[in-house]
Amino acid sequence: MLLAGMFVSGCVTDLDEVERVTSYGTLPLQTIRDSRITYTDSGRTSFVIEAGKIERYPNQERPWDDFSEGIKVISYNYFGEIESELTAERATNYTEENIMIAKDSVILKNKEGKMLNTEELTWNEKDGKIYTDKFVKITTLTEILYGDGLEAEEDFSSYEIKNIKGRITIDTEEDSTYTETPKE
Repeated sequence: MLLAGMFVSGCVTDLDEVERVTSYGTLPLQTIRDSRITYTDSGRTSFVIEAGKIERYPNQERPWDDFSEGIKVISYNYFGEIESELTAERATNYTEENIMIAKDSVILKNKEGKMLNTEELTWNEKDGKIYTDKFVKITTLTEILYGDGLEAEEDFSSYEIKNIKGRITIDTEEDSTYTETPKE
């Protein structure tokens, strides 16, 4: 009898816990796998997003899309030429605000050969700006820059590093005095 009483008293239902576990408020409305989404303007491709997994949460107070299995964003100019390419392990796109935050192993390359490496990068589509307060490494054809924080144009054509920590100059000239003598 004592054992039965312990069993019955152990089965108390906590309605708040049941509501929390069964709430559909934070589940995605849509899940998309292995996708390629093309955005156009006046019949011209402006950018393409490739993602391993997109979960969409449009019914939230601040609607968002979650890219949890890698993302690649390729932007194109008016003539259909690639302007820049961004890759990251994951990202969150706040759809009503036109703000995307890319995280983890973020790499941005542009058509001029500049490359940005950081752990987090925010793209504000309305302002046409990208920024971060995290550590950055920028590689160009002539130098490598290190610093904390960055603000740049979305095509990465111009940028400002907030706190430069280092600069390495890359010597692109070959040593013309060196010649290899063939062995006989």
